[in-house]
Amino acid sequence: MTSSHAGKRVKLAGFVPRAQEKGWIAMFRKILVAVDGSANAWRALEQAIGIAKAMGTETLGLVHVRPSLATLAYSYGFDGAGSPYATFAERMVAEMQELESRSRALLHEAEERVRQAGLELNVVRHAEEGSIVRQILEVVRREGYELMVMGSRGMGRAAGLLLGSVSQSLVANLPCSVLIVECRGEKEAAGAEAAGSGAES
Repeated sequence: MTSSHAGKRVKLAGFVPRAQEKGWIAMFRKILVAVDGSANAWRALEQAIGIAKAMGTETLGLVHVRPSLATLAYSYGFDGAGSPYATFAERMVAEMQELESRSRALLHEAEERVRQAGLELNVVRHAEEGSIVRQILEVVRREGYELMVMGSRGMGRAAGLLLGSVSQSLVANLPCSVLIVECRGEKEAAGAEAAGSGAES
């Protein structure tokens, strides 16, 4: 598939086109990668590193969005409602602190992987909180990223991570080029499941 950006284009599988121009190779000066600790996200980072090396990217952004307090409470189903409010509140505070710490650790590991790949560019960490789609869109627009790279699936909403529906929503609304990266095992797993269903029938 061909993706276009700012009147230029690049032929890379998985890109979502934003325009239709011919005869150019895109130079993405600013690339943003969504990280969440899943195999898919690390695979997306690998792809972004490769693109950055090939195109002389100046800035590689790393974004992780952790859930808000409201989202976290909802994910627990308010199962602490029967306990004293202070106990439930303390639990939520502890969970939020843990998620914030995990977010920092993920972004640190992501930057370490970039440095270990030998890239000499500006690495920017974006530790966000709230709606995954809304926060990533805000970062892209605020910082002027030209390419968004992310996995097709992540590990679950409660951890503030990417899901298939989130990826689809971002693709529909991002003002830049997009690369969706599938985990190496996704197609094989789908094929095995289909084969098993056929055998049973």
